[in-house]
Amino acid sequence: MGEHDIDARLDAAVAIIQDAGELALGYFRARDELVIEQKGVQDLVSRADRETEALILSRLQAAFPGDAILGEETGLHGEAPIVWVVDPIDGTDNYLRGNPYWCVAIALVVDGRTEFGLTLDPNTGELYLARRGEGAWCNHRRLTVSQATAVERAKILLGFSYRCPYEPHAELVGKLLARRCEYGRHGSGALSLAHVAAGRYEGYVELHMNAWDALGGLLLVEEAGGVVNDFLANDGLRRGNLTYAAAPGIDAFLRDVAGC
Repeated sequence: MGEHDIDARLDAAVAIIQDAGELALGYFRARDELVIEQKGVQDLVSRADRETEALILSRLQAAFPGDAILGEETGLHGEAPIVWVVDPIDGTDNYLRGNPYWCVAIALVVDGRTEFGLTLDPNTGELYLARRGEGAWCNHRRLTVSQATAVERAKILLGFSYRCPYEPHAELVGKLLARRCEYGRHGSGALSLAHVAAGRYEGYVELHMNAWDALGGLLLVEEAGGVVNDFLANDGLRRGNLTYAAAPGIDAFLRDVAGC
């Protein structure tokens, strides 16, 4: 696939994610009218998730009918070397509670490598964009990860899912606190990774994450100068994987306490 073809897809994705964000924000402002369903333990879904994903899928299928699409709500559509990875609303629990910490995320994987990622925060209007080899940006402002080196001044964001045992997560929290390192858990992995890329936090760790939550955000951190794991190893696209992202100055510490 040529650079021009990737650029064309990136241009389309920017327009699509803006429209998807507008739709999701409209539902957010009228969320009292939504019917909420439970997919699993502490795992919710609503009409807003499904219709936002439907908008993204329909636009992508019309523009690039030969590409495959992996969506959180509807699974894999097609088989191709080019795969769009879509999370219509990451942070659904926050969304449904009226907490404005959620986002829309789209990434493009070509021949097993993430070529670009987009994360849109509709509540702030911040569009995070990473293009492999060309840097990471937020609304045309270039991003750089935190330059912190002192663990005692760092703050690490964590994610957790009941797909995993809670004990390793609790152990990691204990190890961070033992070193006087702050932590937070905000409920949207994709947006948390974008904020690591922006230098607002020094790292992010989640012991298992799905591709639609992770891929674009990991590329954001990598292109902003951070250290990330190879999420797509061992069929991470379909099976999910560990997610690890860190500012270089605290990478060694975080790898040690997280066992990465």
